[in-house]
Amino acid sequence: MKTKVSKLVAVMAVLGMVVAGLAACATPAPPPPPADTPAPGETPEPTTPPPPPPPEEVTITWAAIAGFYTDWAEEVAKEYEEDTGVNVDIIEIDFSQMYEKQVIEMVGDTGAYDIVSYDVGWKAEWANSGYILPLDDYIAASDPEEIQFDDIHPALIETATSWNGQVWGLPYYTFTMGYFYRCDLFEDPGEMAAFEAEYGYPLGYPQTYEQMADIAEFFRRQPGDTLKGEAVTDDFYGIGLMAGRFPHVQDEFMAIQWTQGNQLILDDGTPGTTEPGFLEWANFYVDELLPYAPPGALTSAYDEVVGQMRQGMIAQTAAFYLDQWPNMVKTEDEVPGAEICAGTAPGAHTWVGALGMALNADSKHPDEAWDFLKWMAGPEAQRKFAEGGGSTCRISILTDEEFLEGRRLAVGHFPPLMEVLDHASECGFYPNYYYVPQGGKIYDEETTWFSSAASGEYPVEEAMQKLADAITQHCGGPCEVPNDNLGADYSPVPCPYTYDPSIQMRKQ
Repeated sequence: MKTKVSKLVAVMAVLGMVVAGLAACATPAPPPPPADTPAPGETPEPTTPPPPPPPEEVTITWAAIAGFYTDWAEEVAKEYEEDTGVNVDIIEIDFSQMYEKQVIEMVGDTGAYDIVSYDVGWKAEWANSGYILPLDDYIAASDPEEIQFDDIHPALIETATSWNGQVWGLPYYTFTMGYFYRCDLFEDPGEMAAFEAEYGYPLGYPQTYEQMADIAEFFRRQPGDTLKGEAVTDDFYGIGLMAGRFPHVQDEFMAIQWTQGNQLILDDGTPGTTEPGFLEWANFYVDELLPYAPPGALTSAYDEVVGQMRQGMIAQTAAFYLDQWPNMVKTEDEVPGAEICAGTAPGAHTWVGALGMALNADSKHPDEAWDFLKWMAGPEAQRKFAEGGGSTCRISILTDEEFLEGRRLAVGHFPPLMEVLDHASECGFYPNYYYVPQGGKIYDEETTWFSSAASGEYPVEEAMQKLADAITQHCGGPCEVPNDNLGADYSPVPCPYTYDPSIQMRKQ
């Protein structure tokens, strides 16, 4: 009996398992319809598709020189942001730190900047090192009217865009050098008579550096002396110089050397700083100009010289950045009776410089960065820049008489700027230094050794030998000078030039 019961229990257990399995395989009952499901025969209500995801927000970062240039750039960039929806983050960097800060980021492949700013002396190094991208394909694919490449002055195309047969950037402003002076002093009858009696020729715009030195000596006045017939109560100096350890002393220093036909780097790639002619004019700077500058010259950059002029302390500059005109001309508001005039530096062989905008090879948004770059360097933005006092690189604006009319305070330096650029282009003035791949590092060395010579830290000859040694070390021997595009017969020697002050925009 017990066995039968056990079998019955077992059979019942198996049947239970079968029933459970069949239940598991059965089709589940449909869920109840949603509350808003239409009844049979009714038309369903239309449904709204979900909104598309918002587009990715793009921000372009641009490393730009700090100062009123960037103040302008920020204003113009706002218009670009409104028109395109692309954000532009402008990172302001002091010029003395621009090279180092940007190189650190580019070497580290950080992509911190989409667009970098370069001086003409850095272009070859950055291109050769792969830090920046060539723009030829971008330019070819763009509407020519957006860029108007041929409207950029040829001298700046050569110095600020080209290297080794390719285009590496577009210039957005030029700090090509010229000369500023107090023409109210130079044209004062008493000062003119006294100068001619002492030096044997008329006082006026200096056509040579020797004349500049005479004028510097002549206008050095001490308290109790007279200036324009009135006694001075403070020291007055004949010239302002950028002799401090900043990346401006070399531009001032080399403008003199280039005018005399001397080169930082010779055609064979060896340093030119120990050549007899180079040493002669290095000593000229120290012995014939520096004694007539304010004591602060040894710690001065361009801002300090502008300040000296606006405080009524100096009569003239040496070779000086023409883009500083809007700041220099404010002297007329701050010094009674003053008038500022602009000209070319003596001989017009001077620093033909510009800051270019280039695409960082590590840019996170290269296409968007290119669109902004070409717009910022293009005719529309450049005209806005010029209206605010910026030194544009575009011929159509520099020579637009209708545009210049009534804008002296903003563009009074445009006529001499065109003279310098035209002279550089006509005379083929493109020194070897512009093409050396180690240019940025050599530029830093110039700062050290030119300022050391000026301060007397080292005798001129020793400082120039140390600079020569540094150039050789950076280049690993003679420097490579890939300027074949200039032709086999090219030699950057001066050609005759006389400045005509009648082109100046004078105070009314």
